[in-house]
Amino acid sequence: MQLSQALIKLESAVDNQLRIAGPDIAEAGSRLMAALTPAITQTMTEVVSMAVDEISTQLVGQTIDIKLVDGDPELVVRDDPAADGAPPTQPGADDEEARITVRLPGYLKDLIANEAESLGDSLNSYVVEALSTKTRRRGPTGTRRRTTIEL
Repeated sequence: MQLSQALIKLESAVDNQLRIAGPDIAEAGSRLMAALTPAITQTMTEVVSMAVDEISTQLVGQTIDIKLVDGDPELVVRDDPAADGAPPTQPGADDEEARITVRLPGYLKDLIANEAESLGDSLNSYVVEALSTKTRRRGPTGTRRRTTIEL
């Protein structure tokens, strides 16, 4: 999936609308669009992620991962070995997925993405596995704990 193609179409549509207002407005709009491009790209990536999450909850026996290839998301559908034919998790269940936003320096995100790609994992799968490994419980299960994770 190439977000760059969608971004080009958006820029073209905005540019066409701004030309109607005149050359000065079109130039200012072009500069504004250039400044907003990173935010638009991030939002588009988040929309793809939300779609993947929604579709994944409806698939039984398969999961969808997002893998970044040259900065664009690539969707990878794979069999879920943990699936036993049970229906998808319903909202409100104990194992409901949660979303967090983590702000990382660009170089660190690139390092993590490169490592995930070298292992054939999506960025999300790699981070979830790393956090799961760091937080494995050593005591009885079924109890709630509050802890600090050192990465």
